[in-house]
Amino acid sequence: MSQLLYLLRHGQTDFNLQDKVQGSGHDTSLNDTGKAQALAFHRHYAGEPFDAFYCSALQRSRQTLEPFLQDPFYQGIKLHERSGLNEFNWGIFEGNSFDAFDVVYRQLVVDWKAGKEHAAPPGGDSPAIVAARMQPVVDELRQGSFQRPLICLHGRALRLLLCLLTGKPSSAMDDFDHSNLCLYVMLRVGDFYDVVQANDTTHLQGLQSGHARR
Repeated sequence: MSQLLYLLRHGQTDFNLQDKVQGSGHDTSLNDTGKAQALAFHRHYAGEPFDAFYCSALQRSRQTLEPFLQDPFYQGIKLHERSGLNEFNWGIFEGNSFDAFDVVYRQLVVDWKAGKEHAAPPGGDSPAIVAARMQPVVDELRQGSFQRPLICLHGRALRLLLCLLTGKPSSAMDDFDHSNLCLYVMLRVGDFYDVVQANDTTHLQGLQSGHARR
């Protein structure tokens, strides 16, 4: 059986709704819409043969998986919490309105696309820093102990993880779109993975998905 990775971005938080800068510096929880999104995803995918659950060390990631963790069908399936899946830290801009970050963020994206993987907001993370802490998780997944893991993480971290899994440089992060509770499905091909489904939100059934700029 070929390995498939199911990658989720977490559900909506109030920071998402209010367009505030939300990275690893704020351990926000899902709001009512985010919880409804998590339930909708569970309804759509309940019964899939997931054999492991992975989340970051931030509660919004675990909360998105909670319907599966409470489902008797998945009793005995372990949750693996990995800080390597945490979102970028946005430094001095954490918790601010995105408008205050916009100019700096746009320049960061330009720099990242140009291959400047050490570019970071003041006091925050660069792609190089996040990739270094994420690589052990990638190595763990590639060991193939699990064939159908469901993995929940964060917007910019998801973009970078997709680069690592597909063998692309971090300069390609913005090739991967995402929105709240979107799904990517990745098929193992040799040492890397191909995208089978991308930014899929059909399971949300009309619930607000919230396309993210980050």
